[in-house]
Amino acid sequence: MIIQYSALPDFNDRVVLAPLIPVTFCNSKYEFSTFALVDSGATGAVISTVIAEALNIEWDKIQISEGFSVGGSLRSHRFDGIRVNIYDHDFTLSVGIIEGISPYKCILGQRDLFQRAKIVFEAYKEQFEVMFRQYN
Repeated sequence: MIIQYSALPDFNDRVVLAPLIPVTFCNSKYEFSTFALVDSGATGAVISTVIAEALNIEWDKIQISEGFSVGGSLRSHRFDGIRVNIYDHDFTLSVGIIEGISPYKCILGQRDLFQRAKIVFEAYKEQFEVMFRQYN
């Protein structure tokens, strides 16, 4: 599936195009649909506390881990077993719930989407391709 780059939210003074993919997270009976940044430099999936709260995850009761990213230091809470749907492909993953990032921020990285699909970035065409693996 070929997907056109989309404008990143939160940039009022300029347009920044990036590889965004529609994703629905599920936790029990709770669902949250948003767009995730597909990031080849990210180790794993992260979501904001706003998304976690919409999924009825009590993130503030989960042990804190301190870490670093390109943007500086961060505080995260590991949550295992969240269900994900991307273009009718369902899978389960672990996410880091990151404190202090933009309310609807979500990133998918190497340990999640990249393990399930081949991703080909073509920034010069402002598009990327996602080819999900077939499982038996």
